[in-house]
Amino acid sequence: MATNGAAQAEANAIMQHDADKGRVAVHSFDPNASPAEKGAAAGKSRDKLASVREKEPHEKEVHIETGGSTVIPTITVEDHDGAKSVVASDTTQVAQDVQDQAANIPGAIPSGPAPAIPDWYRVGWRQMSGIDDAPIPEGEEKDKGVLDMFLREQYYGTWYHNAAVIVFAVFASHFLTRFHFGWGWLFIVLATCSTYYSTSMGRVRRRARDDIQRELVKSRLASEHESADWLNHFLDRFWLIYEPVLSSTVVASVDQILSTNTPPFLDSLRLSQFTLGTKAPRIDKVRTFPKTEDDIVMMDWGISFTPNDVSDMTPRQAQNKVNPKIVLSIRVGKGLATASMPVLLENITFSGLMRIRMKLMSNFPHVQIVDISFLEKPVIDYSLKPIGGETFGFDIANIPGLSSFIRDMTHATLGPMMYDPNVFTLNLEQMLSGKPLDAAIGVVQVSVHSARGVKGTKIGGGTPDPYVSLSINNRAELARTKYKTNTYNPTWMETKYLLINALNETLVLDLFDYNDHRKNTKLSSATFDLARLLEDSTQEGIISPLLKDGKDRGELRYDVSYYPVIEAVPGNEEILESTVGIVRLVIHQAKELDHSKSISGDLNPFAKVFLSDSKKEVFCTPRFKHTNSPVWEAPYEFLCADKNSSVITFKVIDDRDFLKDPVVGYMSIRLPDLLDCMGEAGRDWFPLSGCKTGKIRVSAQWKPLSMAGSIHGSDQYKPPIGVVRLCLNKATDVKNVEATLGASDPYVRVQVNNVTKGRTEVVNNNLNPVWDQIVYIPVHSLKETLMLECMDYQHLTKDRSLGSVEVHVADLAETSEDHRYPYNSTGVKAGSDPLRLDKGNTYKGNLHYTAEFVPALALKNIKFESHTHEARGMVSSEGQDADGGFVSDDASMSSSDIEIQAIPEGVTINPTKKQHRVTMSVDTVGTTNSNGTSSEPLVPSTPTSDTQRKETKETGIEMSPDELLSQQSGIIVFNMISGTLAKKGRLEVLLDDGYWPCFSTIRSRSTHAQWDYVGEGFMKEIDFGQVWLRLNEADEGDKDDIIAEWKGDAKSFLEHTLSGPQQYTLLDQDGKSPSTVMVEARYIPVPVKLEPRESINNQGILTVQLIDGQEIRGVDRGGKSDPYAVFTLNGQKVFKSQTKKKTLTPEWNENFEVNIPSRVGADLSVEIFDWNQIEQAKSLGIAAINVIDIEPFQSEERVLNLVSTKHGEKGQIRVRLLFRPMIIAKSRKNTSTFSSAGRAMTQIGGLPVSAGKGVFHGVTGLIRRGDRDREEIVSIPDAPAGQASQPIGAEAMTARFPSSDGAQPSSQEPGTLRVMVIGAKDLSQTDCKPYATIRVGDKEFKTKHTSKTSSPEWNESFVFAASPLTQKIYVWIHDHKTLGKDKTLGDGEVDIWRHIQPRGMSSAEVQLELRDSGLLRLRLEFDASTNPVSSSSSVSSSEHISRTMSIVSPSRFSIRGRRPGAENDED
Repeated sequence: MATNGAAQAEANAIMQHDADKGRVAVHSFDPNASPAEKGAAAGKSRDKLASVREKEPHEKEVHIETGGSTVIPTITVEDHDGAKSVVASDTTQVAQDVQDQAANIPGAIPSGPAPAIPDWYRVGWRQMSGIDDAPIPEGEEKDKGVLDMFLREQYYGTWYHNAAVIVFAVFASHFLTRFHFGWGWLFIVLATCSTYYSTSMGRVRRRARDDIQRELVKSRLASEHESADWLNHFLDRFWLIYEPVLSSTVVASVDQILSTNTPPFLDSLRLSQFTLGTKAPRIDKVRTFPKTEDDIVMMDWGISFTPNDVSDMTPRQAQNKVNPKIVLSIRVGKGLATASMPVLLENITFSGLMRIRMKLMSNFPHVQIVDISFLEKPVIDYSLKPIGGETFGFDIANIPGLSSFIRDMTHATLGPMMYDPNVFTLNLEQMLSGKPLDAAIGVVQVSVHSARGVKGTKIGGGTPDPYVSLSINNRAELARTKYKTNTYNPTWMETKYLLINALNETLVLDLFDYNDHRKNTKLSSATFDLARLLEDSTQEGIISPLLKDGKDRGELRYDVSYYPVIEAVPGNEEILESTVGIVRLVIHQAKELDHSKSISGDLNPFAKVFLSDSKKEVFCTPRFKHTNSPVWEAPYEFLCADKNSSVITFKVIDDRDFLKDPVVGYMSIRLPDLLDCMGEAGRDWFPLSGCKTGKIRVSAQWKPLSMAGSIHGSDQYKPPIGVVRLCLNKATDVKNVEATLGASDPYVRVQVNNVTKGRTEVVNNNLNPVWDQIVYIPVHSLKETLMLECMDYQHLTKDRSLGSVEVHVADLAETSEDHRYPYNSTGVKAGSDPLRLDKGNTYKGNLHYTAEFVPALALKNIKFESHTHEARGMVSSEGQDADGGFVSDDASMSSSDIEIQAIPEGVTINPTKKQHRVTMSVDTVGTTNSNGTSSEPLVPSTPTSDTQRKETKETGIEMSPDELLSQQSGIIVFNMISGTLAKKGRLEVLLDDGYWPCFSTIRSRSTHAQWDYVGEGFMKEIDFGQVWLRLNEADEGDKDDIIAEWKGDAKSFLEHTLSGPQQYTLLDQDGKSPSTVMVEARYIPVPVKLEPRESINNQGILTVQLIDGQEIRGVDRGGKSDPYAVFTLNGQKVFKSQTKKKTLTPEWNENFEVNIPSRVGADLSVEIFDWNQIEQAKSLGIAAINVIDIEPFQSEERVLNLVSTKHGEKGQIRVRLLFRPMIIAKSRKNTSTFSSAGRAMTQIGGLPVSAGKGVFHGVTGLIRRGDRDREEIVSIPDAPAGQASQPIGAEAMTARFPSSDGAQPSSQEPGTLRVMVIGAKDLSQTDCKPYATIRVGDKEFKTKHTSKTSSPEWNESFVFAASPLTQKIYVWIHDHKTLGKDKTLGDGEVDIWRHIQPRGMSSAEVQLELRDSGLLRLRLEFDASTNPVSSSSSVSSSEHISRTMSIVSPSRFSIRGRRPGAENDED
């Protein structure tokens, strides 16, 4: 012991001598100190360095936390008026003080006067150079080393060492000869001296070669390599700054490795001193290879690290030089009988030729992959002195053969890793992404059903006892089923959950024969490629052959499903509220553990993790020896089925080898509280209970799984307390994000808890938008906050934020004593708040709005049964089966350990919301077994705490379905359960106009979708409301890709879904590719008083018949006029009549339909013009049409007086009006939306279509002004998608469409079909010269092209032969190009017999919504009594007669060939 102490003192003196030179940090610390404390001595704040461990397969069977724990947490969170505080129980430590102390990071800005420079700042070279020390008094001299004081330089050094070897050889030979030793001993002395001499000469020659190489570089001789003197110059100065950081990294990493990999015969291995010296590594030469790919950079670097060479140093630098030295403290013995022995490693040199290959990328850090390899074996040299220290230590390199053996072992280890042609790869993109390399990307569920026809026998005969073992790529076993006794056709019906890190590997299912007393025998194997889960995440009914040596050994039946982790979308960091996910725990370290529980004062600590009520740990950290502040940095992941009721317990245990291992301290905390503590400095430290001192640092990360019921699941749903009625008036001076391309296209979205609940329409190209729209937002608590965010709409890319305003529900509502309405409104709040921008605390623009709270009726039983909660299947039975049992080879925990490690039940940490102050509280939660082996079904936990969670009786009133549906306005709660889809996509729910979805599910991972997703939407008038179910293949935020849709009456929808889940079929635009979804709904009445503009009675379709005119003002020379009428709605022309020549009493008898989005704000007028062939048309007068007082569904004739500003009132026109209330659905188009008449669109299957089609399945009610009486009226049948028509003539004024399934005539003879192409509007281009192409059967005609306009008028007629076998008219609109190919502007199809009758004489005016954009007006006239083939009647010059009968399919000899849609002619 005395010798060891002297050797340690000698080593300390040597290290102090080097430190006194003051050039670089020489780090000295207690060998028993924790790695964190050693890292702090070498650098600042280095305790977050990642640990370095041997990589192991990261896949494993996942432990399942099912929640419902009865453990009372020792750490709890309390909420006091919105402020959180942490509470710890069963300990004298104050939780808040522990976190506050940890939060005080060194270097933080002080809150008060700046204190003196702390000691922790004086580290590294600053400490050793004495730059921060007080000045030395005059006359006082620094202490010097022994050699500096008594010996000059010529008496020691290399010459002295060489002379000493000669003297040693002479005296050793004389000694051996004098005592008559044999020749063998002389050879040993000779070998020792020659080995030392060769080692010494090798070092001298190496240094000489280094000097020569340096001189050659300086002289710049012709060479293929380049020098890097500029970089070496930089490294010489930067090394003194970077060395402390590098040293701290090495200390914190290597010390953990040494501690966890100590050989059994040693007690511990710890670093006690460490320095890398003052001389920086050197890059001797660089060679670049220019002929590589554009994203590849490849270079050869000659590097060397020769800190002992002083030839390129100044005398002062050489005097202050510090060589690299490492002192390793080795503790031998056991328990109290231990001794420490220092081992010194110095004179480290290294040189080699390295090839570096970098692959570049566009994203940060711009270098994706770095490949490193040595082109030749590097030269490594060192002096290792296990005993004796610097002066008396013996270098083991002088032992014959040992140095070469160590060198060969080093090369043998590094060769396969990084010696050419092998490369060592660093993925910088993954390393710098912040994601752990071993983090799971999802969970694979494997349901093993059965095996049939198993071939194989036991060793020695007999029937096998088969079980299935699961692994990835034949690596370590991840999970296994039970074994089944004596069967060739076993049935297991077991489900296993595996955490995986990649889907590019193979799942291996090995079939084993279980043996009691010998090794289990492998019978056969089956494989499954995990990449198949990318195509469809649910693979059911898989039957794989069991193979062994390529031969069939039976078949295995199983299912595989994949549940990926839901990643946040870049740029949209919305927090997903989920209850099912993967929890990644990292047990970082512990400090100040209670050493009084150990006799020697030293602990051998390790930590265990327990989930809820489990008596068996699910994870155990490595064991550290002789430290009271261990650093584990141990990650662990498990699957949590119920986040809200999960409790995690951490026990710190002292490892005592053969004795019982006592618990040093413990900590229990609820998982939600632990997750809330993340993200803030110091909040991840928690005091340990059951001990005097001690704290533990734990972090957690929640990764939600894409699993039915995990996001907005039915068991998480909380009924709303009411709605907030937001009237979004306008915004002023909003931010312009369009640069020089125009102005922003603003709209306002309302978000609650980062979930979008409502939106306004988009105002195109306007920095002062006026919306004047009312939205209703369901709210669930007074603590919620509504974020009104102004957004810039982007048609192809993601929308951009223009600023936001927050509205607190607590400012709008308060509690009430009324059991029917538990909350009251505090009144209307009018706001004109500045828009706060995302970046910085800056503002731009103002938002003007009013907000009012409307309470909801408190109902009972507003909940859903969880039909498809996949997390509920995450349990398995436990115990022995009658025909088998568990396959186990793990040693169980002894009863003595269980008893000694038992702790009181309870939560020790209670984080609460109050300025981080501390109160006392204990939380108790009921549970079932938590390790995935419970036989109890997974059910929501029942809180049992009287302090934090109190059971409350369900309050509210009960109403029958009929009573509910008698309430006009309310919240519809949808539970999207499951679906069988034609393609994978998101299910969107839209209400009424379908402008924005009220909510959307997550994108399904399989065509067999399981959602269990609950969403809400507000319905203003249930009698007239609509429900849209839409399947969108695009991701949220991308351009819509609607693949199927269902639309129906809201009241009928609720009548079916209130009683239970109902199945609905969604179809694409062609009525094909059906997708079925299962939906359930609830209805919560909200007594909202609607404004007239909000009512369904305020919007609809107005049919206008222009009858005639009287006393029209004459402006021609003959006293006559050529009048025509132009109707305008909100400044946009919607209809133009025909011109009547030379008359003052024109008779038009023309009619049209126009969509009225709001009767309150509609400005409808008619203006009469006089047509002139040369001059511009003259206005003859204008008349306004008031649409507010039109009684719905009643035809009304009006006489309108024409007024002109110059001539006053002159002339009259007679019109007939019919208004049909109907929801006018709107669609977003490019960067603008519906803002005026004629642009009100519906949307079917992704195609915008005219609102003139039957949006209702028959309008069955109407709301009169002042009451809500329902009246029976004639139903309006649906027109086909994209088409609307109105009969021409007297019958035009009846609220009735022609029958969609009119009877076919008995005769199939063709009749005459006259098609008049009137005009089009809202084409996609405004500067085009459009013309129309009409095709019926195999005949087609073209109109003349017009001048440049987006609203062309042709008024050309064409005659075709048509019979009931002729189904459709095909239409194309093209842009005429004088040079080049004509461009298609739109196309569409008209179902002929949907609009006119195939017998007698029939006519109708049809409006056809074109694909892409635009509305086309046609007039169809059919006469079944005439055949154009035999008719000799003449037609006008603008009419063209087809002389051949039209048939169903176009001729293959048609000049234009088959157009799109022709293949559907026979439909």
